[in-house]
Amino acid sequence: METNRFVETLPEITGAMGTARFEKQLADAIGTVLDYDFITMARYSAFDQPRFLIHSHSFPSHLAELYLSEFIEDDPYLEHWRESEKPGVIWLQDMIAGHNRCDNYVQNFLPQIRVKDEIGVFMPAVARDSVAFFYNNRRGLFTPEDVLNLRGIFPAAASLYRLHIRLLMSGEQPDIESSPSLGRPMRLTSVTGETIWVTNEWREQKSPFGQMIRTSIAGEFGGTERYVWTPAPQRAGAPGRSTSIEAWGNQLGLTPRERDIVGLTLEGHNSSGIAGALGLSVGNIKNHKRRIYNKLDITSERELFLLYIEAMSLGQPSAS
Repeated sequence: METNRFVETLPEITGAMGTARFEKQLADAIGTVLDYDFITMARYSAFDQPRFLIHSHSFPSHLAELYLSEFIEDDPYLEHWRESEKPGVIWLQDMIAGHNRCDNYVQNFLPQIRVKDEIGVFMPAVARDSVAFFYNNRRGLFTPEDVLNLRGIFPAAASLYRLHIRLLMSGEQPDIESSPSLGRPMRLTSVTGETIWVTNEWREQKSPFGQMIRTSIAGEFGGTERYVWTPAPQRAGAPGRSTSIEAWGNQLGLTPRERDIVGLTLEGHNSSGIAGALGLSVGNIKNHKRRIYNKLDITSERELFLLYIEAMSLGQPSAS
Protein backbone atom coordinates (compact mmCIF):
# COMPACT_ATOMS: atom_id res chain seq x y z
CA MET A 1 0.00 0.00 0.00
CA GLU A 2 1.07 3.60 -0.64
CA THR A 3 0.80 4.43 3.05
CA ASN A 4 3.54 1.92 3.82
CA ARG A 5 6.04 4.25 2.17
CA PHE A 6 5.08 6.98 4.62
CA VAL A 7 5.49 4.61 7.57
CA GLU A 8 8.98 3.73 6.33
CA THR A 9 10.02 7.38 6.63
CA LEU A 10 9.06 7.69 10.31
CA PRO A 11 12.60 7.23 11.68
CA GLU A 12 13.86 10.12 9.55
CA ILE A 13 10.90 12.34 10.50
CA THR A 14 11.20 11.72 14.23
CA GLY A 15 14.95 12.27 14.02
CA ALA A 16 14.34 15.72 12.55
CA MET A 17 11.83 16.85 15.19
CA GLY A 18 12.76 20.11 16.84
CA THR A 19 15.15 21.07 14.02
CA ALA A 20 14.90 23.47 11.08
CA ARG A 21 14.89 20.59 8.60
CA PHE A 22 11.76 18.93 10.01
CA GLU A 23 9.20 20.62 7.75
CA LYS A 24 10.99 19.64 4.54
CA GLN A 25 11.50 16.11 5.85
CA LEU A 26 7.79 15.86 6.63
CA ALA A 27 6.79 17.29 3.23
CA ASP A 28 8.96 14.72 1.45
CA ALA A 29 7.53 11.92 3.59
CA ILE A 30 3.93 12.93 2.89
CA GLY A 31 4.76 13.01 -0.81
CA THR A 32 5.67 9.33 -0.82
CA VAL A 33 1.98 8.39 -1.16
CA LEU A 34 1.43 10.06 -4.55
CA ASP A 35 3.19 10.82 -7.81
CA TYR A 36 4.00 14.53 -8.26
CA ASP A 37 6.51 16.74 -10.03
CA PHE A 38 7.65 19.21 -7.39
CA ILE A 39 6.80 20.56 -3.92
CA THR A 40 6.49 24.14 -2.77
CA MET A 41 6.14 25.15 0.86
CA ALA A 42 4.48 28.34 2.05
CA ARG A 43 3.32 29.80 5.33
CA TYR A 44 -0.29 30.98 5.11
CA SER A 45 -1.54 33.55 7.60
CA ALA A 46 -4.92 34.78 8.75
CA PHE A 47 -3.38 38.25 8.78
CA ASP A 48 -0.63 38.62 6.20
CA GLN A 49 0.17 37.54 2.67
CA PRO A 50 1.59 34.04 2.15
CA ARG A 51 5.34 33.63 2.42
CA PHE A 52 7.13 31.04 0.34
CA LEU A 53 9.60 28.98 2.36
CA ILE A 54 11.13 26.62 -0.20
CA HIS A 55 12.04 27.41 -3.81
CA SER A 56 13.42 24.98 -6.36
CA HIS A 57 14.47 24.97 -9.99
CA SER A 58 10.84 24.12 -10.75
CA PHE A 59 9.52 27.09 -8.79
CA PRO A 60 12.21 29.82 -8.64
CA SER A 61 11.82 32.99 -6.62
CA HIS A 62 10.68 35.13 -9.59
CA LEU A 63 7.56 32.95 -9.91
CA ALA A 64 6.80 33.54 -6.24
CA GLU A 65 7.13 37.27 -6.90
CA LEU A 66 4.74 36.94 -9.85
CA TYR A 67 2.18 35.24 -7.61
CA LEU A 68 2.51 37.91 -4.91
CA SER A 69 2.22 40.79 -7.35
CA GLU A 70 -0.58 39.57 -9.64
CA PHE A 71 -2.42 36.50 -8.38
CA ILE A 72 -2.53 36.52 -4.60
CA GLU A 73 -6.11 37.79 -4.44
CA ASP A 74 -7.27 34.92 -6.65
CA ASP A 75 -5.56 32.16 -4.66
CA PRO A 76 -8.27 29.71 -3.53
CA TYR A 77 -5.94 28.30 -0.87
CA LEU A 78 -5.54 31.72 0.74
CA GLU A 79 -9.31 32.12 0.75
CA HIS A 80 -9.63 28.67 2.34
CA TRP A 81 -7.24 29.49 5.15
CA ARG A 82 -8.64 32.91 5.94
CA GLU A 83 -12.21 31.66 5.91
CA SER A 84 -11.79 28.43 7.86
CA GLU A 85 -8.27 28.18 9.34
CA LYS A 86 -8.76 24.42 9.12
CA PRO A 87 -5.74 22.15 8.63
CA GLY A 88 -6.06 19.23 6.25
CA VAL A 89 -5.73 18.08 2.64
CA ILE A 90 -7.19 20.52 0.10
CA TRP A 91 -7.46 19.47 -3.56
CA LEU A 92 -7.60 22.25 -6.11
CA GLN A 93 -10.27 20.43 -8.12
CA ASP A 94 -12.62 20.44 -5.12
CA MET A 95 -12.31 24.21 -4.80
CA ILE A 96 -12.64 25.28 -8.40
CA ALA A 97 -15.89 23.43 -9.12
CA GLY A 98 -18.45 26.18 -9.67
CA HIS A 99 -16.11 28.80 -8.19
CA ASN A 100 -15.51 31.55 -10.74
CA ARG A 101 -13.18 33.44 -8.44
CA CYS A 102 -10.52 30.78 -9.06
CA ASP A 103 -10.53 31.34 -12.83
CA ASN A 104 -7.64 33.80 -12.95
CA TYR A 105 -5.51 31.59 -10.71
CA VAL A 106 -6.24 28.43 -12.71
CA GLN A 107 -6.32 29.86 -16.23
CA ASN A 108 -3.47 32.36 -15.99
CA PHE A 109 -1.16 31.65 -13.05
CA LEU A 110 -0.90 27.85 -13.19
CA PRO A 111 -0.10 27.79 -16.93
CA GLN A 112 2.77 30.21 -16.32
CA ILE A 113 4.36 27.77 -13.87
CA ARG A 114 3.38 24.84 -16.13
CA VAL A 115 1.18 23.20 -13.48
CA LYS A 116 -2.07 21.41 -14.27
CA ASP A 117 -3.12 20.43 -10.76
CA GLU A 118 -2.07 20.80 -7.14
CA ILE A 119 -2.95 19.57 -3.68
CA GLY A 120 -2.31 21.61 -0.55
CA VAL A 121 -1.64 20.00 2.82
CA PHE A 122 -2.13 22.51 5.64
CA MET A 123 -0.49 21.77 8.99
CA PRO A 124 -2.06 22.75 12.34
CA ALA A 125 -1.86 26.49 12.95
CA VAL A 126 0.72 28.22 15.10
CA ALA A 127 -0.53 31.68 16.10
CA ARG A 128 -3.03 31.47 13.21
CA ASP A 129 -0.33 30.69 10.64
CA SER A 130 -0.17 27.36 8.82
CA VAL A 131 2.81 25.84 7.05
CA ALA A 132 1.34 24.30 3.88
CA PHE A 133 2.95 21.81 1.51
CA PHE A 134 1.86 21.96 -2.14
CA TYR A 135 2.25 18.96 -4.43
CA ASN A 136 2.27 20.06 -8.06
CA ASN A 137 1.42 17.95 -11.10
CA ARG A 138 2.62 19.10 -14.52
CA ARG A 139 1.36 16.09 -16.49
CA GLY A 140 -2.31 16.01 -15.63
CA LEU A 141 -4.78 15.87 -12.77
CA PHE A 142 -4.34 14.04 -9.51
CA THR A 143 -6.85 11.29 -8.83
CA PRO A 144 -9.39 10.88 -6.02
CA GLU A 145 -7.24 7.95 -4.86
CA ASP A 146 -4.26 10.32 -4.47
CA VAL A 147 -6.37 12.57 -2.28
CA LEU A 148 -7.65 9.64 -0.22
CA ASN A 149 -4.08 8.43 0.33
CA LEU A 150 -3.06 11.86 1.58
CA ARG A 151 -6.07 12.14 3.84
CA GLY A 152 -5.36 8.67 5.17
CA ILE A 153 -1.93 9.66 6.50
CA PHE A 154 -2.79 13.25 7.42
CA PRO A 155 -3.77 12.53 11.05
CA ALA A 156 -0.39 10.87 11.64
CA ALA A 157 1.45 13.70 9.86
CA ALA A 158 -0.41 16.32 11.88
CA SER A 159 0.39 14.50 15.13
CA LEU A 160 4.08 14.43 14.23
CA TYR A 161 3.92 18.13 13.43
CA ARG A 162 2.29 18.90 16.79
CA LEU A 163 5.06 17.00 18.58
CA HIS A 164 7.62 18.99 16.61
CA ILE A 165 6.00 22.29 17.60
CA ARG A 166 5.76 21.15 21.20
CA LEU A 167 9.51 20.51 21.19
CA LEU A 168 10.15 23.95 19.71
CA MET A 169 7.87 25.58 22.26
CA SER A 170 9.87 24.04 25.08
CA GLY A 171 12.49 26.67 24.30
CA GLU A 172 15.28 24.12 24.53
CA GLN A 173 15.87 23.50 20.82
CA PRO A 174 18.87 25.21 19.18
CA ASP A 175 17.10 25.53 15.79
CA ILE A 176 14.03 27.28 17.12
CA GLU A 177 14.82 30.66 15.58
CA SER A 178 15.29 29.22 12.08
CA SER A 179 12.19 27.02 12.08
CA PRO A 180 9.93 27.64 9.04
CA SER A 181 6.91 27.27 11.32
CA LEU A 182 7.94 30.19 13.52
CA GLY A 183 8.97 32.77 10.97
CA ARG A 184 6.79 35.74 11.80
CA PRO A 185 7.82 38.14 14.57
CA MET A 186 6.89 36.02 17.54
CA ARG A 187 7.45 35.85 21.28
CA LEU A 188 6.73 32.93 23.62
CA THR A 189 5.95 33.64 27.26
CA SER A 190 4.86 31.79 30.36
CA VAL A 191 1.45 32.54 31.87
CA THR A 192 3.17 35.11 34.10
CA GLY A 193 4.58 36.98 31.10
CA GLU A 194 8.16 35.75 31.39
CA THR A 195 9.84 35.58 27.97
CA ILE A 196 10.95 32.07 27.02
CA TRP A 197 12.20 32.93 23.53
CA VAL A 198 11.70 35.32 20.64
CA THR A 199 12.27 34.75 16.91
CA ASN A 200 14.92 36.58 14.90
CA GLU A 201 12.22 38.56 13.11
CA TRP A 202 11.00 39.82 16.46
CA ARG A 203 14.49 41.05 17.34
CA GLU A 204 14.97 42.68 13.94
CA GLN A 205 12.00 45.03 14.22
CA LYS A 206 13.18 48.62 13.94
CA SER A 207 10.39 50.10 16.05
CA PRO A 208 8.44 48.90 19.09
CA PHE A 209 5.28 46.94 18.46
CA GLY A 210 1.89 48.37 19.20
CA GLN A 211 -1.08 46.13 19.89
CA MET A 212 -0.20 42.47 20.43
CA ILE A 213 -2.29 39.40 19.72
CA ARG A 214 -1.91 36.60 22.27
CA THR A 215 -2.62 32.97 21.41
CA SER A 216 -2.63 30.07 23.87
CA ILE A 217 -0.85 26.99 22.52
CA ALA A 218 -1.57 24.46 25.25
CA GLY A 219 -4.83 23.24 23.74
CA GLU A 220 -3.48 22.48 20.26
CA PHE A 221 0.02 21.32 21.13
CA GLY A 222 -0.27 20.09 24.71
CA GLY A 223 2.22 20.62 27.47
CA THR A 224 2.50 23.60 29.81
CA GLU A 225 0.17 26.56 29.28
CA ARG A 226 2.08 29.15 27.30
CA TYR A 227 1.29 32.10 25.08
CA VAL A 228 2.53 33.12 21.65
CA TRP A 229 2.53 36.88 21.03
CA THR A 230 2.48 38.33 17.52
CA PRO A 231 2.00 41.90 16.26
CA ALA A 232 -1.54 42.68 15.23
CA PRO A 233 -2.04 43.39 11.49
CA GLN A 234 -1.45 47.11 10.87
CA ARG A 235 -2.75 48.39 14.18
CA ALA A 236 -5.37 46.60 16.19
CA GLY A 237 -8.42 48.82 16.35
CA ALA A 238 -7.46 50.76 13.21
CA PRO A 239 -9.66 49.79 10.29
CA GLY A 240 -8.21 52.24 7.77
CA ARG A 241 -10.86 54.02 5.74
CA SER A 242 -13.74 51.75 6.63
CA THR A 243 -15.28 51.97 10.08
CA SER A 244 -17.89 49.28 9.57
CA ILE A 245 -17.87 46.58 12.22
CA GLU A 246 -17.51 43.92 9.51
CA ALA A 247 -14.44 45.54 7.96
CA TRP A 248 -12.93 46.23 11.36
CA GLY A 249 -13.37 42.64 12.50
CA ASN A 250 -11.92 41.39 9.22
CA GLN A 251 -8.80 43.50 9.65
CA LEU A 252 -8.36 42.12 13.16
CA GLY A 253 -8.34 38.60 11.69
CA LEU A 254 -11.61 37.48 13.26
CA THR A 255 -13.50 34.60 11.66
CA PRO A 256 -16.92 35.27 10.11
CA ARG A 257 -18.66 33.82 13.19
CA GLU A 258 -16.54 35.95 15.52
CA ARG A 259 -17.33 39.05 13.46
CA ASP A 260 -21.05 38.28 13.81
CA ILE A 261 -20.70 38.02 17.58
CA VAL A 262 -18.65 41.21 17.85
CA GLY A 263 -21.14 43.07 15.69
CA LEU A 264 -24.13 41.98 17.79
CA THR A 265 -22.22 42.77 20.99
CA LEU A 266 -21.43 46.29 19.80
CA GLU A 267 -25.10 46.70 18.90
CA GLY A 268 -25.95 46.08 22.56
CA HIS A 269 -27.09 42.44 22.56
CA ASN A 270 -26.20 40.25 25.53
CA SER A 271 -25.02 36.65 25.21
CA SER A 272 -28.58 35.30 25.38
CA GLY A 273 -29.75 37.61 22.60
CA ILE A 274 -26.75 36.76 20.42
CA ALA A 275 -27.36 33.04 20.95
CA GLY A 276 -30.96 33.45 19.82
CA ALA A 277 -30.01 35.50 16.77
CA LEU A 278 -27.36 33.02 15.62
CA GLY A 279 -29.07 29.79 16.64
CA LEU A 280 -26.34 28.82 19.09
CA SER A 281 -26.26 28.04 22.80
CA VAL A 282 -25.35 30.67 25.37
CA GLY A 283 -22.38 28.54 26.40
CA ASN A 284 -21.16 28.46 22.80
CA ILE A 285 -21.39 32.25 22.58
CA LYS A 286 -19.43 32.64 25.81
CA ASN A 287 -16.71 30.34 24.48
CA HIS A 288 -16.52 32.40 21.28
CA LYS A 289 -16.26 35.59 23.32
CA ARG A 290 -13.39 34.18 25.35
CA ARG A 291 -11.52 33.37 22.13
CA ILE A 292 -12.25 36.82 20.73
CA TYR A 293 -11.01 38.53 23.87
CA ASN A 294 -7.90 36.35 23.82
CA LYS A 295 -7.16 37.32 20.20
CA LEU A 296 -7.60 41.01 20.93
CA ASP A 297 -5.77 40.85 24.29
CA ILE A 298 -8.74 42.26 26.19
CA THR A 299 -10.86 40.93 29.05
CA SER A 300 -14.26 42.62 28.85
CA GLU A 301 -16.98 44.09 26.63
CA ARG A 302 -15.99 47.53 27.89
CA GLU A 303 -12.53 47.09 26.40
CA LEU A 304 -14.09 45.85 23.16
CA PHE A 305 -16.17 49.02 22.91
CA LEU A 306 -13.10 51.14 23.65
CA LEU A 307 -11.16 49.40 20.87
CA TYR A 308 -13.94 50.08 18.41
CA ILE A 309 -14.29 53.71 19.48
CA GLU A 310 -10.55 54.13 18.97
CA ALA A 311 -10.95 52.55 15.52
CA MET A 312 -13.59 55.11 14.57
CA SER A 313 -11.41 57.97 15.72
CA LEU A 314 -8.41 56.68 13.75
CA GLY A 315 -10.35 55.73 10.61
CA GLN A 316 -12.10 57.77 7.91
CA PRO A 317 -15.81 57.69 8.76
CA SER A 318 -18.10 57.67 5.80
CA ALA A 319 -20.70 60.33 5.27
CA SER A 320 -23.40 57.82 6.02
